[in-house]
Amino acid sequence: MSLFKELKRRNVFRVAGIYAVVGWILMQVASSLEASLKLPEWFDSVITAGLLIGFPIAVLLAWAFEMTPEGVKRTEDESQDNQSVTSNKMDGLILIGIVAILGMGIWQQMSPKQGDSRLRGNDEIVEDNNRINQNNRPVIPAKAGIQKEEPETILDNSIAVLPFADLSQAGDQEYFSDGIAEEILNVLVRVDALKVTSRTSAFQFKGSQKGIPAIAEELKVRHVVEGSVRKSGDTIRITAQLINTLDDKHLWSETYDRALTTENIFAIQDEISNAIVNALKEELNLQNTETIQVKKTTENLTAYELYLQARPLFLSRKKLDMADEFLIKAIELDSEYAEAWAMRAALTLLKNEYGFTQLPHDETDQKGIEYANQALSLDPNSVLALAVKADILFKANVELRGTHDYAGILSDFNKALSIEPKNATTLLWTGTVYQHLGFVEEALQFFRQCIESEPLYRPCIGNFIFQNEYQGKYELAVASYLKYLKLGVITRYHSPAVSLAALNQELAFILGINTEEYFKGWSRNGEIYQAYKNPELDYSELINEAVNWANENNKDEKYWSTILSPIGYEPSTEIIVYPFYVVYENINSSQIKTYLRNSNVVTYWRQHGFPPQCKPLGEDDFECE
Repeated sequence: MSLFKELKRRNVFRVAGIYAVVGWILMQVASSLEASLKLPEWFDSVITAGLLIGFPIAVLLAWAFEMTPEGVKRTEDESQDNQSVTSNKMDGLILIGIVAILGMGIWQQMSPKQGDSRLRGNDEIVEDNNRINQNNRPVIPAKAGIQKEEPETILDNSIAVLPFADLSQAGDQEYFSDGIAEEILNVLVRVDALKVTSRTSAFQFKGSQKGIPAIAEELKVRHVVEGSVRKSGDTIRITAQLINTLDDKHLWSETYDRALTTENIFAIQDEISNAIVNALKEELNLQNTETIQVKKTTENLTAYELYLQARPLFLSRKKLDMADEFLIKAIELDSEYAEAWAMRAALTLLKNEYGFTQLPHDETDQKGIEYANQALSLDPNSVLALAVKADILFKANVELRGTHDYAGILSDFNKALSIEPKNATTLLWTGTVYQHLGFVEEALQFFRQCIESEPLYRPCIGNFIFQNEYQGKYELAVASYLKYLKLGVITRYHSPAVSLAALNQELAFILGINTEEYFKGWSRNGEIYQAYKNPELDYSELINEAVNWANENNKDEKYWSTILSPIGYEPSTEIIVYPFYVVYENINSSQIKTYLRNSNVVTYWRQHGFPPQCKPLGEDDFECE
């Protein structure tokens, strides 16, 4: 008897066919259950593996045994053909089932995946570096396929430091408990082997009732540090613990009961930071981790507490005059407190910007540089002092109050970044210098790095959106705008008008310019959109009426001019601060050229090289695309 006939007589083919059909159905059910019941991703893989392993076992059993009215028996060694009409029908059904499975498999492979849909989605960031509008005009890009945004991978070495709870009896030491958590975070940021979530992101959960796993999921981190602080008289208790959120395992925890002195406070910060790094080093086999040394910044406990009270006001840009008073008192107690001097320097810059002083800019500039130099004389590696001093000089150039050397300004920023590469404020300020000088790719890179360090830092996000718009990356600008608008980080004020018009987003365009900063309440906003769509026409009459309306309604030109400039408006010299940031009708206008010369930009170009879009014309002139 041939092997084929014997396999057929022993029902091996029939069992194999039934197994294939039933197995395929079970795999489809397993896949559906995984999605609907939110089972682990390995669920359907385990089912599939089990079915594959069971296949040869089923075939062997079919060879050795058969079903009879008396039960399961060993297959007799006989040659007669036992097939009946019913058996033939069953074989036909099995064959049809196998053909159907093969057909479904081919159809699934040939059908487009969900991520390959040709419908454009608003959530996806589609970056196309080739659609750069060299004439600074809105263009309608060709349709692009959707680029599905991949879920962000949670790295094993990722960690967030949550604000510590204030357990003091009066509940009035939040500034102190927050300060301890921030100091630990600032130390961990300097460990290259760790990916530490920014303060802005982690501290948004202050007072949240969410559990650690939910917070970790939102922050996209594997590990979380939480703790508490209790001050009582002359003693302090600090509790901290490190949690692996994957299995809610406590990798390390400790409680420190010490006398309340600055020496003990800094020592505890040192011990906590090193304990966290050592615990993660053991669990993750981290390499190149060095022992952390927390620098004691002051010997005076009261001065340290005053500094901690000033810091949250400084970071939130609230009550800056009160923050300055705290720092003045801290410096009176410890005149060599470099961190307090550096923050005072920064406050002189911010108090002018946020309206907390009536002093003229020249006077506040002088004070800011004086405070920064004092901080640097005490600590040459003070990142804040280096960055603030550079930014004061930069803004003096921008606002035509000085002609300071941009090379020196960038040198100070670079030194600050060599000390703290992830410092978001320094990254932002460095990017704005390159932006002002016309080196748009360099500026964009710094804004990207800033967002990586501080994912919810509004100034960097706004600059990132508009810098992409300037380069003609309209889809990326709009997708980024929508992403951060959903997160509540930015507002309609950050609307990339040119990009929205280029992508035919009329509703979003109109909503964007109907804000207090722009043209809320004006009756001709629809005509502005049409002007963006047809830039070759003359819009002098529309621009004149818009300017008159804005002036009558006390609107600030530095805002609304950004909406009118793409259709031909030339803003006044006083508000042209970033000529390569706003899309102007004519970058080569005599007005902008004069500004670039007076703000010392052209001098820098001739000494260090022109940006790619500009070139010198003889010894006195230049032109830009």
